[in-house]
Order: sequence, then structure tokens, then C-alpha cells
Amino acid sequence: MQVQQDEEKLKKATIHEAARIAGVSIASVSRALNNKPGISEKTREKILEACKQLGYVPSSSARELTGSRKNTIAISLGPHDAYASRYIGMLWPSLSGALRKSGLNLLPSSFAELEISQVGGAVLLGITANDPRIEYCQQHNIPYVCIGMAEGSFWVAPDDFNGGRMAAQHLVDNGLTGIGFVTPTTYGDGYQFRHQGYLSVMASNALPVRELRTGADPLGEIAAYRHFMNMDKKQLESYQGFVCECDETALGVIAALKDRGYQLPQDFSIVGYDGLPGIAAGLTTIVQDTDAISDKVAQMLESAMLGEEPVGSVVSVTLRKGESS
Repeated sequence: MQVQQDEEKLKKATIHEAARIAGVSIASVSRALNNKPGISEKTREKILEACKQLGYVPSSSARELTGSRKNTIAISLGPHDAYASRYIGMLWPSLSGALRKSGLNLLPSSFAELEISQVGGAVLLGITANDPRIEYCQQHNIPYVCIGMAEGSFWVAPDDFNGGRMAAQHLVDNGLTGIGFVTPTTYGDGYQFRHQGYLSVMASNALPVRELRTGADPLGEIAAYRHFMNMDKKQLESYQGFVCECDETALGVIAALKDRGYQLPQDFSIVGYDGLPGIAAGLTTIVQDTDAISDKVAQMLESAMLGEEPVGSVVSVTLRKGESS
């Protein structure tokens, strides 16, 4: 048993040394050894030359480093499964495709039912402060990547601050001054950076900050619909536009405004967030780049499996103009 452990330590030390000599990450060494995409041919040749110098046998060593765990990756939606389900429906094709290139498969999973021996890693959505799933993965030595910022972990996140800025600035550029930020209370800090982006634009344009917290029971769009249906007419008409923290909330707002006889964008302008397929058709929204997010997740999972130091990555978002503004 001790001999096997010593061999594993030697292999890990060797792959670290190969990465140092080639001037690349451990994950890049693994890609070169396993003939995977994601690096240039010049970089691949440099890595293989470094391995040759070290007397490192690429194929068998790499397989032993990465093959000790199963190739199944658990994906956890977090505490707000009903809300995350639409997002994962948008993300799934890109994420499963990116992981398949690394020989990995996705498995939706509840952490309460997770069989540790059956998974090689985890992707965590809906990250919250002091998320217990992160502690669980760390305690059980499960490589994991968070979709959402998480200090001390591998994480990938859309650029929500600039996304919030784009949404608010779009309405300001259209001449609006009475702009509200609409969010359910349930999410707490879940959309804090989108909110901060909105605050930044309002402050830089000397405009009042106005927030509407709708609650989220039973669903975000229904809560938003009820909230706006019950708003006093005078209070409602003191606004000109709304930045909504997600597309579902935006749809609830739009439905209520139309049912009250208002027209968009003549009476109000609405901006959503996420760019959910189908749901966001015709909606002005901030669109996430799911392909870029997924590629980063796949790269970081490989790095996590190889024991690299955790890093984070922010992925750019774009504004897509629709009929709601």
C-alpha cells in the first residue's frame, strides 16, 4: 500500500515538473498527454518534449492520474431547484458537450442522495453564502467547480456586474429616469452583482435608486405578476422602466402590465437577464455565453482533478435588444 502511495506522489510530482519546464498548467499537460483539444500543436510538442526530458511516460501515467475516479460528474442545482431548472436547460447542451470532449458525463444529482464512489467530480449551481455543498465536496475530496463566484474554489461566473450596468444603461440611453430594479426576496445575495451594476449606473447618472422586492412564492414570475397587478396605479406610473434580475421575473412583470392595459415599450420598458431560449423571445435581455462558461467549467474540472490551486473566471455577457424596450 505504501509503495502504491509513493508511486502516486512521484507521478504527481513529475507532472508538476513537466508543467514547470513547459511553462504551462497541469491541465495543459494532461490535455497533451491524452491528445485532447484546448492547446496548440506547438504547445503540445513543447509539453511532450518536457516529458521526454523527464523520462515521463505520457499515456499510462496520465491515465493513472486521471483514471482513479469515475468519469461521471454530478451537477447540483442548489437550494432553488425550480428556478435553476430553466437555466440548466439552457446550459446543459453546452456543458454536456464540453465535458464529453474530456471523456466526462453529466448526472443531475441531489447531494443528499449522492453516492461518492460513483462520481469523479461535481458542478455546483445556485451558489449561496457558506454553501454546504462546497464543504461537502472538500470534506469528501470531490473535485468541483462552482457556476457562480465562490472564494477558495474553482468557479466560473457570468460578468453580472457589467451585465447589470448594460441593462440599466440601455434604459438610461433611451431617455428613462424612473428605473426600478425588480428582484424576489428569496434569492438574497444570489443576484448581488447584477444589482450592484444597476446601482453603479444610477449613481453615475445622478438618478434615484428604486427597488421592488416581489417575493418568490410560488414561482418568481407568478410572484412578480401578482406584485405588479396589485401595485397602486399612481405608484406604478411613477416608473418608466424596470431592470429585472432574471428573464422569468421580467415575463411576470410584462404579463401584469399588459393585463392592466399598458403597452410596451410605449408605457414601460423592460430588460431581463440570462437570455433563456424560448422564454426570452422578444425580450430585451442580458445574454450569457453558455459555450464559454461550459468550456471554462470543463477546463477547471480537469485542473481540480489534478490538484491545481483554485482559480476563478468571469465570462462576458451581451445585451440583446428586443421588443420590450
